[in-house]
Amino acid sequence: MSRPSTTRRGVLAAAGAVLLAGCGTPETIDDGSESIRATELRRLAPEDADPIVADELPVKIEQSHLRASAQRVDDLLAALPIPFGAESVPNGHIRQRLTDAAGEATERVAAARTAPSRLTALDELRWARSEARYAAAGWSFADGDLTESDLRTEHRGILDEAGSFRTEFAYLGVDPIEAALGYGRAERLLDSALDDRRTPARTESSRLLAVAEWGEYVESARAELSDAQHVYDRVRSTLPDGAGSVADRLSTATETLRTDLQRRRKDLPPEPDGDDRLRWRLWDEIHDGADSNIERADDPIGPASGLLAATEALTALRAADRLGDRLNGGLDRPETAAAVGDRRATAVDAITTALEESPRVDLARPLLAEAARSVRHADDRLTRFDGDVRVTRLDDVIAAYTAATLQARSVPAACQTTVDAVEES
Repeated sequence: MSRPSTTRRGVLAAAGAVLLAGCGTPETIDDGSESIRATELRRLAPEDADPIVADELPVKIEQSHLRASAQRVDDLLAALPIPFGAESVPNGHIRQRLTDAAGEATERVAAARTAPSRLTALDELRWARSEARYAAAGWSFADGDLTESDLRTEHRGILDEAGSFRTEFAYLGVDPIEAALGYGRAERLLDSALDDRRTPARTESSRLLAVAEWGEYVESARAELSDAQHVYDRVRSTLPDGAGSVADRLSTATETLRTDLQRRRKDLPPEPDGDDRLRWRLWDEIHDGADSNIERADDPIGPASGLLAATEALTALRAADRLGDRLNGGLDRPETAAAVGDRRATAVDAITTALEESPRVDLARPLLAEAARSVRHADDRLTRFDGDVRVTRLDDVIAAYTAATLQARSVPAACQTTVDAVEES
């Protein structure tokens, strides 16, 4: 689908090169476009606002599990001589890396305590554990108590436990969609724990930092396994006696959705013409998500993840159709802060409306939570601008708001397609 004169990556790479060339900053390069005061843009991003839609599971994460994860972080950090001094870690660069990791772990625990859902808290604490272990492993190496070999041995034990758990995985349930949401989360966590492609590469010049990276990697796998087991057990604990397997129904429904995906993929609108970076950025935002989710649906981790990936891919492909209509009708850059705010408000309204209109709120919620995260990330970008901001510098922000709008408006129909496939399975 590439054109001889202009390619997607060529347009985006050229735009990046302009920003990096010479000594000009992004705000001082004059591309002839209108500008907006950064103070006006920052007012559009609400401070410490609750998420538009928070991700949740159909089962409750137990507080005891969250407390245990938080305690794990506290135990790891308690062994550290914080603040690190030159006498304990002479190298300033290494000292800063360990300090940053410990600080990040503390911040993640604090974020978990105010998280809008227990699932969000679970994710924050998993991140906190890996950061805390990075600092703790680095310090233990400096103190002579830990080696990379020790961590490799620990990791092999985690992989053995995760492999055994995977072989025992059973898809008992009553409602296939509810089961898919719970088991799918457990599948993805477990797959990440078993993924040896993330093994730390030998890129660190310092042996201490190499061991710290191994500590982070090992703790991440351990936390993922623990969370996967907890989610799996919580799903099973809600089932009535005699609940049967829903695995075949999930696989059959996913196969039906895959057929629909292939048909829709062939009918996608063509790439945008010209070299307008906003159009290409938006195209990437939508189509990259469709491609990755189609791949996950074609080669799923398991029957639950397959159904969820197919639903995500359907949403992305429907959004791609909407994008084709939008590009044909014209896509203009907003030239005032109020116009940028309108794009954001449209995205927020699309997300909240889609949640209300979806045939299964529990199936729609994770899709819309992802769109909501895109809006929040775009909000964060607005807060980083200074001075007069050329409107072309807002392309990533506008692409994120617009993509979130298109994706959210596609969720109800995508969920209905999945519901129909499950009912017919």
